[in-house]
This record gives sequence, structure tokens and C-alpha cells, in this order.
Amino acid sequence: MPSSLWKRSNLFLAACAALLAQEQPLIRTGTQEILVDAVVRDKRGRIVHGLSQDAFVVTEDGVPQPITSWREVRVRRETAAPNPEDVRAKSGQQQQGANIRLTGQPRFVSLIFERLGPDGRRLAKQAALDFLDTDMGENVYYGVFVIQRRFHILQRYTNDRAALKRAVERATSMAPTDVANDNYALDRMAQAVGGSAGAGEAATNQAAAGGAPPQVNGGAMADEQAQRMVENASVFASMLTRDEVGHTAIVSLWAIVSEMAKVEGRKSILYFCEGMYFPESTVRKKDAMISAANRANVSIYVVDARGLTVSSDQTAANKMLEQAAALSRRSRNVETQSADLRAFDVSENSTRANLQMAMREVAESTGGSLIANTNDFRPSLRRLSEEFNTYYELVYRPTNPAYDGRFRAIKVEVKQPELTVQARSGYFALPPMKDQIVFPYEMPLLLALGQPSLPRTMEIRSNVIPYQFRDGLQQAALVFDLPLREITFTREPQGKLYRTHITVLALVKDERGEVVTKISRDVPLNEPAERVEQFRQGRFIVSRPFAVAPGRYTVEAAAMDHESGKVSARKGIFVVPAAKSVPLLSGLTLLRTLDKPAELRDPGDPFHLKQGRVVPTLQTQVRGGKGSVLSVFFSLYPQPEAPAPRLILDLLRDGKVLGRSEPPLPAPDERGAVPYIAHTPLDTVEPGQYEFRVTLVQGEQIGQQTLPIVIE
Repeated sequence: MPSSLWKRSNLFLAACAALLAQEQPLIRTGTQEILVDAVVRDKRGRIVHGLSQDAFVVTEDGVPQPITSWREVRVRRETAAPNPEDVRAKSGQQQQGANIRLTGQPRFVSLIFERLGPDGRRLAKQAALDFLDTDMGENVYYGVFVIQRRFHILQRYTNDRAALKRAVERATSMAPTDVANDNYALDRMAQAVGGSAGAGEAATNQAAAGGAPPQVNGGAMADEQAQRMVENASVFASMLTRDEVGHTAIVSLWAIVSEMAKVEGRKSILYFCEGMYFPESTVRKKDAMISAANRANVSIYVVDARGLTVSSDQTAANKMLEQAAALSRRSRNVETQSADLRAFDVSENSTRANLQMAMREVAESTGGSLIANTNDFRPSLRRLSEEFNTYYELVYRPTNPAYDGRFRAIKVEVKQPELTVQARSGYFALPPMKDQIVFPYEMPLLLALGQPSLPRTMEIRSNVIPYQFRDGLQQAALVFDLPLREITFTREPQGKLYRTHITVLALVKDERGEVVTKISRDVPLNEPAERVEQFRQGRFIVSRPFAVAPGRYTVEAAAMDHESGKVSARKGIFVVPAAKSVPLLSGLTLLRTLDKPAELRDPGDPFHLKQGRVVPTLQTQVRGGKGSVLSVFFSLYPQPEAPAPRLILDLLRDGKVLGRSEPPLPAPDERGAVPYIAHTPLDTVEPGQYEFRVTLVQGEQIGQQTLPIVIE
């Protein structure tokens, strides 16, 4: 996922956490118990009441499960508008952040409106307002959200009917964002894909191809951005737009699901959209999001706001297949591998272009349903309101307690004939990890890290780079670095493409073994034959900023090459000392490349600079000889009221200074930092082991860091 999108998802999740924490009591649930909401109907579609626990049979992967608790929930609904004075009193309590003590079974509904056109906004508005008139109750709390290119929280969870209606009016009056026609967004997405379909910082760049940065000795940071070209931008634009839409929908739902998991009661999402599309790059995340919803007991109901559609969604899939065929013909006629690559991607994604099928999958997999192919949503919404307010709550303890990352299929049946049950489909058996999302693809790597003897079949590196001390916490960056020269590529049956698939994971754990930060990526790729060798010369690099208190931490990392089955894991120690009163100087890291600036700059990320986004590397070998340059990145934090600081850069061998420079320092940025890239020419430097040393002198105080390197 693009870094800007991931950052926005974190911000949104934090916002959701804040608004839910302010208004609702939190619940602590046992990690080994599974809660399932089940709606039972007879053959005429009527809700069935009065069933006993013995009437239900719950199986997991076909194995019967003992039901530990059971109850039928019937929530009373209001038939008239609430007293305005009561509404104002409760609304005032919420604004003051007071905990609300609910007298009955609470219920939470998230209304989400995603990228609606004019007709969709009109239909969604009427449907949502009708539903609020039908469904509001004393202990029913709604939140209203909009998804465009950003997340918009229009209304915190409340039962203030008037406030909710105003939020729905706002949500359905916002014009959709046309990402494909946004030139800046197109450029950003084209830069991000770089022809590698999500490899991120896998260095398919000038350095990977054997190029070298400019020969500059100790100068201030320069703008080294390089414009990348993407062939046939219109086709890529369509594919990239779909990718971003799919990622946005998944992250949005996941953020809300994660926060709704922290409250008790019946929890539902009513998702208004004009279709869902999940390309290959998002399928694993989509499945994990559905599993998270099922573990959190959140049902997703999807409303197709296109209304009564004339043409089938299969038409879109057929058009994509026709486009793939055209691209394939072009690849044969003009012998261009890039067209053949796009033909493969378009053909593969055409199987997922049936937007209504994707909506149905998300809804029914979470125990919800799809409302579609109608311009009158009222009958379906009345049925939905029944399901929200009348259901059976079943709890069981799985007979298989292993966290193996596998999908566990849940099936709920009743022993009486001619009765149907609507319930969630299952979940992934993932371990709990405080304040972290666990993806199914991480399980093999978590298991590898838990082995007494760590496998080491590939070279992998992970480290924590310390930066500024702020508010008693060490600001740092977790970096994972995987050289790609050992990654296996397998020829596809078509013969022109090679596939590879890598998964990486890095963790920082405190002394109690709790994870304080985590980064992971799962990257399946298809590369044309002529790019494989260049790809092997690159590195897969990911980083994430975080902050921790002084203490001792463990850094764990693992990677898997799926084509060969190779797995590597390693562990290390990172110690955060107490804050010192000397001029602050960050850790040092070699610079891999300087990418284009992120669309949304994260002030907490030391690698996000105005001039560009720094891609660090943990390798220690540097190529010497004519035209070679040593590039080291670090940040300085001089004290504002102390004497003017001096920066001293040294290259040492066997403790002896071979070269020194004292470049002038630019002014600190808005964070009080002086980010710096030091370039040292290596034309005449002999191969061997060296140290690069950075010293910051400010009055009588000195800060110093060294970086060992090997010049080849």
C-alpha cells in the first residue's frame, strides 16, 4: 500500500479510537472465545423467536463446537422521535467526553458513503434518512463517514436524530473525487508503481542499475528527484485508480471494524457505494479485513446505490477481457513486453470486475447482506432493521486453539426443518497483538521467529535508527532491508513473464514481549524477462517511524521467498538510554535513493523531507572507484539558544582520519531538525574497512555518531 494511504489510514483509525473511547464503555473479551450473531427466518422470511440453545449446531471446519453461552436479543425500537431535551442532554454529555451508561443492549451502526455519483447520492440519501426514521432506538448509536480520496468523519456516534440527518445531508452532497483525472494523483501513483506492481522501495532505480549519485562533498541536501516515465499512461491510470479504490475501501472498513471491536453490543456497518473492486494486489488484505470483522462481531451490509441497473456488471468484466486481448495483440505486433505485462494484469483483474459480486462477498461473509437492483430500498431496509434488532447471540470456545493463520469456516444451523440461518462465514486463526493488526500472511514468519533455532537461508537486515528525543520518548525508525539477488523467479506459462512472491516482517518488542511497532509487506510480482536481472540487483526496503520510552527492546525480522520456500529470521537488541543534555544527533544510515516527496508529508517520519522521501539501506558495503560516492543520511537537532553549531564529517581507517570537511549548516526546519545528506567521493579511496563519523559541536557540548562501512 502507498505510504500516504497507509498514513491516512492510521490517522483515521486514531480518530475513530478517540471518538469511540469518549462515548462508549470498553469491553475486554477472552481471546479464545468466538461470538457469532445469528438471524433465523422461516420459509416465509419471518424472524423466528423462542429457540433454545439446544436448537443450534455450530461447526468450525466441519467439527462441532460446544456452545458455552446463548441468548436471544430483542431490542426495542422507538416509534416516535425522542424528546428534544433528552437528545440535547445526551449530546452535551458526549461533547464533554463523559462515559454513557446504557440501560439496555447497546447497538452501533456506521453509515459509510463511498464515491457516489449524482444518482447514487440521491438514492443513498433517501435510503439513509428512511432508515434513520425506522431504526432509531434508545440505545442505538450511529456514526456517519464519507470516503473519497480522504476519510471524512462527519458525525461521531450519537443517537441525536437531527444531528445524524444533517450529517447524511452533508455526506450525500459531497461531489466524488475523480482520481483518474487528477494529474497530481496520477503522477504519484505512476511513481509508486514503478513497473513493479507494489514492490515499493525494491530498488529498481539508478543505483540498482549501477549508477552513482552526484559527486558532492559535504554540501547541503540537494533535490535529487528523478522523473520516471510510465508507458501508456491511460491504461495504467485505469489500473492504478482501481487499485487505490480497492485499498481505500479495505483500509476504511478495517479502521472502523478495529475500533468497533472495542465496544460491546450489536455492531453493523451500512456501506453505500456504487460497486466494490478488489484487484489481485488487495485480495489478501480484503480477506483479512473480513476475518477481522468476523472476530469483532461486526456485520457489513452493502447497499448498491446505483439502484435498478440496466446492464450487468459482467459487461465490465467482458470489456476488460477485450482490452486484455487488444494489448496482447499489440505486444505480438510491436514486440513490447510492457504491453504484454499489462495484458496479463488486465486479464487477471477482469475476473474481479463484477462489482456486485464483490459487494455480495463482503456482505455475506460477515453475516450481512447485499441490497441491490432496486430504486426503492425501504422494504429491504425494514428487513435489515429487523436483523439489527432481533437475533441470537452464540458463544463457543474453539476445540482447535492453535494460532496457525488458517481460515476457520463457521457454519450455524438449527435442528428444526425449513429454517434458514444468516451468520458470519468464519475467521483467520491469528494471535492477539495489542494495538496491531495481524495479517494471515504474517503467520509463517511469526512461527519462524518462535523457533528455538532461527532459519537463515537468506540475507536479511533490520535495525532501529534513533532520532530525536521528544516528550520523554525516543523518536525512531524501524527499517527492514532485503537484498533481492537471492530471490527466486519462476517463468510463467506464457514465457515472457517471471513471477516472484516475497513476504517480510519486522517487529520491535519491549521487555515484556509486547509488540510496540510492526511493519510487514506481502508482495506478489510479475516481471518481464528483461527486467529480472535489474530487479535482482535491487533491495526491498521498508521503514516505519515510532516512539518508545527508555528501555531495552528486541528487534525481530523474518522474510519468506514463496517460490523457493526459503525462510530467514533474525533477532537483535536495541537499547534506548535516558535523554541526554548534549546536542541531539540521530543515528546514521546509508542512503539508497531519494524519492519524490510524499503527497502528505508525515511530520513524525524522519525520512519524509520537503526535498523528497529518503529510502535508507542497512547494507554496509559501498562500491569504490572512479565516480563512486558514499552517501550518508542523518538529522541534527541543535539547541536553539546555544552557540552556533559546527558540523564535522570524517572518514577514518584504523582510527586515523583520512579526510575531513566542515560544511555549513542550513537552518532547522519546522520540527527543529536539520536533515542532512553527506556525499563523500570515493574515487581514490582504496578497498577496506572504514568508519564514517559525524560530530556536532555546540559550545562545550559534543554529539557524535559513527557508521562502519566496507569499501569494495
